[in-house]
Formats: sequence, structure tokens, C-alpha cells
Amino acid sequence: MVEKMKYISITGHISHMNHVVSRYLSRYDIQLEEAPHLPGQMEPFTTHNPYTKTLEKAEAFLELLGPAPTLHLPITRANAVNMVEAAHIAFEERGDKLRKMEDECQAIGAYIHRLEPFKSFDAPLSQLADLGFIHTRFGRMPIDNYRQYTAFLAEDEKILLHVCKKSKEYAWVVYFTPRVHRDTVDAVFSSLNFEAISLFGMLHEESYPSLLLTYWNDRRQALEIEIQALTQQSLADTVGSSQRLTIACEKVKAMHRAFAIKRHAALSRGKRIFTFVGWMPETESQALEAEIAHDDLAVFARYGETEDSPPIRLKNPPIIRQFEFFTRLYGLPVYGEVDPTPLLAVTYTLLFGLMFGDVGHGLVLGLIGLYIHLVMKKPLGGILAVVGVSAMIFGFLYGSIFGFEDLLPALWRRPMTDITGTLFFAVGVGVGLILLSMCLHMYNAAKQGRISDLLFGANGMAGLLFYSAVLWLAFRALIWGQGFTPTIVILALLPLVLVALKHPIKRLIEKEPSTETPGMFIFNTIIGLFETLLSYATNTISFVRVGAFAISHAGMMHVVLQLSQTAAGSRNLVVLLLGNIIVMVIEGLLIGIQVLRLDFYEIFSRFYTGGGRGFTPSRE
Repeated sequence: MVEKMKYISITGHISHMNHVVSRYLSRYDIQLEEAPHLPGQMEPFTTHNPYTKTLEKAEAFLELLGPAPTLHLPITRANAVNMVEAAHIAFEERGDKLRKMEDECQAIGAYIHRLEPFKSFDAPLSQLADLGFIHTRFGRMPIDNYRQYTAFLAEDEKILLHVCKKSKEYAWVVYFTPRVHRDTVDAVFSSLNFEAISLFGMLHEESYPSLLLTYWNDRRQALEIEIQALTQQSLADTVGSSQRLTIACEKVKAMHRAFAIKRHAALSRGKRIFTFVGWMPETESQALEAEIAHDDLAVFARYGETEDSPPIRLKNPPIIRQFEFFTRLYGLPVYGEVDPTPLLAVTYTLLFGLMFGDVGHGLVLGLIGLYIHLVMKKPLGGILAVVGVSAMIFGFLYGSIFGFEDLLPALWRRPMTDITGTLFFAVGVGVGLILLSMCLHMYNAAKQGRISDLLFGANGMAGLLFYSAVLWLAFRALIWGQGFTPTIVILALLPLVLVALKHPIKRLIEKEPSTETPGMFIFNTIIGLFETLLSYATNTISFVRVGAFAISHAGMMHVVLQLSQTAAGSRNLVVLLLGNIIVMVIEGLLIGIQVLRLDFYEIFSRFYTGGGRGFTPSRE
């Protein structure tokens, strides 16, 4: 559901602005808007944030020292800023030993980066460096130039080339040549854009590249630990303890955020009175009003809706909240519009289960979804877990587990043995959802005062009557075998006439002049009627795919079971496992997309506009 919003304002004397920001605006969820700036009366708050430079230093320290302890000791603004600035000076004036260690660590990192592509080279570098008559070079060349070398120079007896690593862009190689041919061979490789890489400057007793990497990685890790310890000790000598510094850094971050909130304020002429305006949830606005009522330093006012559209914050139960991810893909609802998330959650879960009914496959999808939701914290994980449960339920109704239909009894029907009934049921579900979406459209139109859409729209009262009449006529003809009389047909077409005359009736009610010529009116009416009738037909027929996918899922699993059957009558477990995985991946992805398409195009498009703006608390 869409949480109800209220437009609020908080006013006070400029000397009490910090009090209002820290006590109220930094604690409550309020989306602050730009206050009205009236020349000569109200001016924007344009003071530069004084904590910007200190914030950069504080964030650098927090990255180095880690988060602040849970228990925050009280510290004043001035002390927090002074502590961070003093720590920064101390950090910049660290001892020579620490600086040398940092330089060494940086040099080791650069050497590891150069050595990494050659870790597969199985020869000691120290021996190569001492060869008197052989010239050796390590380096890389663009992959296109390497192909040129292999095409034209691979047979050259003066050159021995060994490839250590290749990627799409480069080949890392080492070449050998007699020292008397050094200049010539180096010139050849230079023309091939060869970049020499020095590996002989940081050799060790174990000079094999793989062993060198292990040694220098261990050395760098030890240096980083020692550097961090010495850095923290240096800071502790200046500010007392690293924990105090992290607390001061967090304080600076809070002060910077609080001051950033002030840019939303408007100041009176003379800059004596400030005003904040914005949106907040109605329930929280009541709590804030009650709190400020006992505060003599601020004045609170709560209004109704303004000319601006309020921001949107959705408020749904946890299991439905997962599906807000899909709602946001389409767009947040306009304020006053029905939140489609509950309907989306129900229809997506129901249709997915109908199309992918299998106990085993549903269990696997549910477990994967739980892992993604709980461990990876991805929004699709919760959705996958819910639809997995739906697939399991329909699996019991279909009597299917990993494609086997002889292990469980079908509590409802088997799609493959009742194809006609499955397809008719799918269309029946679609018809019900289309009728529901029309009712939601009428509810939105009534709530927003769009009378012409409510009464004469293709998804309004007239469209609902016409669609229902056509369904009734189809039911009479297909089920009871009754024909159509002229009277029944005329009565069924009357609502369609109202749909066609929607715009003229709207102009008549609102007393607006018509700008269309008769010919243009006839042309637009014919096109509009054709589009309306086509949407009714295609939207209804689209739901046939629900039954079709249920049938195809059972059919594909039947093929998998047939392929896994051996001549001896047993099952090939490898074929059975691979077949189930392929069906789950392919059909799971296809059905997930198709169900979302049905929700967006066949249901949402009838009642939902999705042009709302999200609610973003300014304290975040």
C-alpha cells in the first residue's frame, strides 16, 4: 500500500537551527523540499559546509581504522574537528621508518604485478641473469603482433620464444637470443610493440617465479600488518587512542550530514527566521507534532496535500515487500493510486506455479532463492523462494516430482492428459484478472476524480459492460449452443458506443470546444475502437500461454524421462540429472519473464500509470 503523506513545516529562530536539525530533522524520516524563495522576503540558505575538508580526512581514517565502537563517548563538535585535524597532521609527519616501509610495500606490490603473468615460467631467474652469452628479456606484446611473430619469425634460429600467458589483448613472453644478435633481435621485437618488463631487480634465494610470488606476497602482508600497527600507534600517541579518533571521525560525518540538511532551509529577510518544509508519513508527522508541542524553540505545522505530488513510500508486509522490486521496474504509483504490489505478488506467484508445477523443481528453486535472499541479500532471492513454494504446491496438484508422474497422485489434474481443460482454465484465470484490473482502474479514476475515465473509458464502466457482454455471448454460444439475436447484439454493443464517444462526452461535460473536424473525428474513433477491440482480444488470448507452459513443462520432462530410459529398463542418472537442470534453467527463466510480461502488459496497463517519485529521507 502507499503510505499516506503530510506536508509539514518547521520554523524557528536562526540561533536554534542546529537544535532543530540535530533533534528532529536528523531523527525523523522527512523528505525536505526546497522552501519557497520569495525575493525580498525569503532567501535560500547558501552557507558553505565548513566540515567538507575535515570529512575527507575523517573518511580516510575510518577506512584505515575501521568502524567506531558501539558505545560512543560524548564529544563536542570543536573537539571532534580538532582531533581529526591533529591526527591528520600527525599522520602526514610520520617517522622515516614508517615511510620507508610504505615505499617498500608499494615497490613489492608493483613487482608482484609485473611477476604475476610469468608465474608459470619454470626456471630460476637468478641463473638467467648470470648467462654470459645469452641475452634474455621478459615482456609483453599485443596479441595481434604476437600472431605476426608466429606467422613470420617463429622459424628464426636466432630466437627462442616462450609464451607464459595470453589474454584477448596481450601475450606475455620471454625470448632468448645469442648476445651477439641482441641489438638486432631487440629491434625486431621493438617493431612488434614489445614492452620489456624487468624481473631481475628483486630476486631471492628461491628465484623461480611461483616461489618468488609466494615470498613477496607474504612479505607484503607482513609489512601491511606492521604498517597498520605503527600507524595506529602514531595516531594513538597524538589523540590518545584509535577508538577516540574513530568516534571523532563519526562525529564529523554526522556534523557534515546535519549541515547538509540546512541547505533546504529558507531564511527570512535579515536572516533571523528559518523555515524547513517537506513531506513525511502521516503517522510519524503526528509523533513529531506531539514532540515539538513541548519545545519552545520551534514551531511545527502540518498541512494537507499541496500542488506538488507527494513522494511515494510503499508499506507492505515482508512477504509482499519482496515484489516491490518488480513494481519499481515499472514505476512507483502516483500518489492516490492503488499500489499494485499486493496484486503483483499474488498473480506472479499464482501464475508461476500454474506454469511450473513440479514438487522437486519448486523445492530446488525455493532453496536457491533462500540462499540468494539470506546470504547474497539480493531482492530476487525472496521472490524466487516464494514462487518456488508455489511451484511445489502446484506440483502436488499436478502429481509431478522431477518430471515423474507415477510417484504422486494428482490432487487436481495432469496438464498433459487434460490439455483442453488446462487451456480453458488458463483463459478463465486471465479473464478474471482482466476484470479485476478494470475494477481497479475504475477505483483509481473515482479516487482521482476522472469521471469520464470512470464511466466511458475502455477500462471503465462502459468497457467493463462491453467486455462482460462479449464473454456472456461467447459462453452462451460455446457452452449452451445458443445463437445471437439482434436485440442481444445491440445491447452488447451499446457500451462500446459510449467508449467511442468518450472524448465528445467529456468535452460536453467540461464545456470545452472541439478542435476536430468531422472527418478527423471519424478516423480517430475507428482507430480507437480497433485498438480497444484488439487489446481485449489479445490480452485475453495471451493467457493461453499459462496453460501452454504447464503442458510444455510436463512434455519436456516426459522427453527427459524417455531419454534417461536404458535398454535394461533402468534410469541413466547422469541424463536424468542434466535433463532436470536444463529444464529448470530454461523454463524457469522463460516462465519468470512471461509471467512478468503478463502482469505488466495484460494487467498493469489497464489501471496503472506508474509515474510517482520515491520518498528519500533527507537524513540519509
